[in-house]
Amino acid sequence: MTRAARLLSTPAVALALLGPVLAAAPAGAATRVSAAATDAYTFTNTDGTLNATGTGDGNQISVTPDGTNFPNWRLIKLSSPGTFNIASTSSGKCVYASQPAVQQSCGKDGEQWNFRPVDGKPNTFGIVRREESSGTEYCMDNRGGLHLWGILAQPNPCNGSASQEWTVPSAKAAEARGLALDYYSDLCSKKTSTCSWTQKSEGRPEVLPRQPASSVWYNDTSTTMKQIFTTIYHSGWAQSFSAGLSTSVGVTTPIQAMISNQLTATQTYTSDESTINGIAVDVPSKSYAWVDFAAVGKKVTGTWTFDTDNQPWTTDATVTVPVINSAAGSTMYVAHTGATPPGSDTGSPDVKPTALAKIVSGTVDLPAGTELAAVQGGLQVSDAHGAVIATVQPGTVTDTNGTAHKVALAVSGATVTQTIEGVTDETVTGTISPPTFSLGTNGVSTAAVKKTAEMMTAASFTASPAAASSDAHDKCMAKEIGSGIVGGALGGLVGGPQAAAGGMLLGAVTGIAKGIVNCPK
Repeated sequence: MTRAARLLSTPAVALALLGPVLAAAPAGAATRVSAAATDAYTFTNTDGTLNATGTGDGNQISVTPDGTNFPNWRLIKLSSPGTFNIASTSSGKCVYASQPAVQQSCGKDGEQWNFRPVDGKPNTFGIVRREESSGTEYCMDNRGGLHLWGILAQPNPCNGSASQEWTVPSAKAAEARGLALDYYSDLCSKKTSTCSWTQKSEGRPEVLPRQPASSVWYNDTSTTMKQIFTTIYHSGWAQSFSAGLSTSVGVTTPIQAMISNQLTATQTYTSDESTINGIAVDVPSKSYAWVDFAAVGKKVTGTWTFDTDNQPWTTDATVTVPVINSAAGSTMYVAHTGATPPGSDTGSPDVKPTALAKIVSGTVDLPAGTELAAVQGGLQVSDAHGAVIATVQPGTVTDTNGTAHKVALAVSGATVTQTIEGVTDETVTGTISPPTFSLGTNGVSTAAVKKTAEMMTAASFTASPAAASSDAHDKCMAKEIGSGIVGGALGGLVGGPQAAAGGMLLGAVTGIAKGIVNCPK
């Protein structure tokens, strides 16, 4: 039991990573743009409304009392959490942080901004640019002195003056505060000196709803099979804010430490995303197997204070803290087998639909003497003697209409092409379950491998019962394969996040290649 507890206590691959990841735009590129001018932002301070003085490149930005020029703006959200360009709805050009500020074509460095709420003043924010090297923040401000179109605007060092406080339409305040939470939560996770946590109360430990922590595997053979699962990473930490807002930034390890330090006599569950483990499960004949994440947590309330350049603002939050050794139990991973499946692992709320490329190709760098082949809907890596080292099956794509799409594979040498079937466009919006893998057969004859392959179905695959890999070898291989899946989900292997579906599969095969070299024989 102690050994099993140790094995189940280490999470592995982030579900947010194993699911398709959202496209990450470069620093000046748009990921989403607000709609029409009727849904536009306006920014007003004590001297007037922020205006573009024309629609041409280089037109100055002013603060006009009557707001008669071009006062409507839309946000172009960027890949860095909480950052955006401010684009005129009249010209489509973006506010550039020169002295004074002007509008230029969007997508340039110097056009990135974020919001900072002003405590005690509803719907009021600073429009901020942060100098990362020094940490100095510059706020959109009046330049000083009159101009033909009013008072010119420019970014000045933030000082809390009324001219640096901008009121937005009430319908936009929640979105603006959400962007501010994204920005300063991300900054807090990287630089804890910019934030502090003050605890107010702690609840009692309680059993939380279980979450899927692996793919679901079916043993379609007549004998018990050993399947190794790469577990999906869960930290068990979660956070919500009193204003009903959420942030895309998770409860990262530095933030977890800040909260844990104020807990009273609570031993928290800790985890490391970089450590990837395999859980070996003996699966009876004609049975399903999967792994759940079973969290026990307590609710902790408190207040976050974000403070940069002595301009603090606060927000109340409730944090779910996973615990161990409590009267309600401990947070851990639990393996299951049964005659019926628990449901698709893509049903987890952590998996977000995104655009997936219909066709993805990539080349795998395998060690000399190994071969790659498409077998029974999956990929099979064999050694020079024809013995199967490992087999990988791709996940299933489920589009936003709930339609499941199989994945077809073609292999030419070391190049793999993956096609999502039943898709007419170049992309499909949906989710994909993680690829699954099995290890074996370590010296089993080619005939035995063929016989095992014949028993596979499109929904299942097995390692041969004759496989004799040691636990150390199997866990090492599982770690390497899981690491590859994570890298593939990030899109680094085959052309970016839209290709994440193919990247996970190729990442698994890349992990096999590394395992051949690195894992004990």
